[in-house]
Amino acid sequence: MQNKFPVDPKAASLRTTSLRQQTQLAERINHINYASTNPALSYVYSLSSTDTTGGQANALYTLERFARYVLGNSFQLIDWFELFNNQEKLIDAVKSFLIARAKQKAKMKNHYFSANEPIKNLQIKPLLNALLNVAEFLRDTQSLPASRVVEFKDRVAVFDLSRFNKTMIESGWFQPSSPKHYSFELSKQSEVMLEAFSCFCIRSCVERFDWSSILYAPILQSTMQSFLSDRIDNQICDRKKAYAPATADNLLRMLRGVAQHAWLAELISVETLERIKAIKLPRGSRQSSGRYLSYNELDHISAITLTQKNKTKALRDNAIFWLMYEAGLRRAEVVNINTYDIDMDRCQLRVVGKGNKERYVPFSRNSDLYNAMEKWLAIRQQNFNPNLPALFCTINRYQTLTYMRLTTQTLNDLCKKLNILGFSRVVSPHDFRHSVATNLLRSGYDLLLVSKFMGHSSITTTQRYDRRTDDDLKGVIPSR
Repeated sequence: MQNKFPVDPKAASLRTTSLRQQTQLAERINHINYASTNPALSYVYSLSSTDTTGGQANALYTLERFARYVLGNSFQLIDWFELFNNQEKLIDAVKSFLIARAKQKAKMKNHYFSANEPIKNLQIKPLLNALLNVAEFLRDTQSLPASRVVEFKDRVAVFDLSRFNKTMIESGWFQPSSPKHYSFELSKQSEVMLEAFSCFCIRSCVERFDWSSILYAPILQSTMQSFLSDRIDNQICDRKKAYAPATADNLLRMLRGVAQHAWLAELISVETLERIKAIKLPRGSRQSSGRYLSYNELDHISAITLTQKNKTKALRDNAIFWLMYEAGLRRAEVVNINTYDIDMDRCQLRVVGKGNKERYVPFSRNSDLYNAMEKWLAIRQQNFNPNLPALFCTINRYQTLTYMRLTTQTLNDLCKKLNILGFSRVVSPHDFRHSVATNLLRSGYDLLLVSKFMGHSSITTTQRYDRRTDDDLKGVIPSR
């Protein structure tokens, strides 16, 4: 029967688009509502306006470990028999998990994620090996037919993440089952990846944990002490090593933040919040891990850096080392600097640091930093691309700039390579930052001015950077 009222194709298209937009809006509202009722997620998201993405990642990692300590391993809540009976869905879930992991890593590094570029460092093989071990365990316990194991091995053999063109499976797509007692024999790396994949399937421990049940001062304090003590007891060594005081302080600070957001969501009373804020843990202190680098040592580092065969890379690395040493920048600040942030005429550098705080760092026209930066900028500006303004970018083996922004891991690798190239000891990027604070204090600048130069919110932090306690006390000998 012919329709008497023909449908206008444009009107139908508009209605479809409107429905899709309404669905997306409803999903966003549900996500916001869920985050607001989960004080841990609310606390982590709040760091985006007051801290760096590194701070967010650290908070999420710490709270996830704490929640997992209470809940137990997530892979014990997976019905693996059901998953291996629908292997096409399982493989799609694995690919969705890996892509979601790549997107998260790109976000934490302030990079844009592109599915067209190669995805690296996702630990694909450890995850596939873990799933193979799970399948073989189920076969050995006669829970899974041997034919299913063979089928999964065939799928693993042709696994290719780049061919995944299906709709992404969202986190939390699988319903958790009652706790099991699986005893998989896994390497540490495979166990970590299996736990991460399980959390993708049934949602992370932070999301599943009932925070309201633990946000009572006596319960929270005893759970924290048990969590910290368990870390000591599980260490594989002859002598137990107590946790660093900073570890306990960070955990307590984060849990207070969770409690604060629980109070804002009206999940706990102000009296409960105040009792949680009153929790005290055993105090203590440790010497800062930063190692002081002298100007003579920086001269040595600069010399061995400039002997690299790739001369373009040598000039870039030399500029990075002097920038970290004389400007005292954090790793994230170095990799996020753009070419327009440095003013060679006024001899100053614009830096956006922790908490999205802007500061200007001066340097001298007669300094090693100026000379090193001048040589690098001569190369960088010859190959300038306004759409890719990163001051420090990757360089291929043909000494050509690729315009991809460096990562903080690149700076770690550059420092590790110094020892291979002939430097006497292992250094880290933060050693350069410790050293500039010590140099400024030795030159007679007051603590408040040095704190401002370093971009610290508190002079207490600057005091921890001062290496004079170790170096200068050698000449302080009491006498009559």
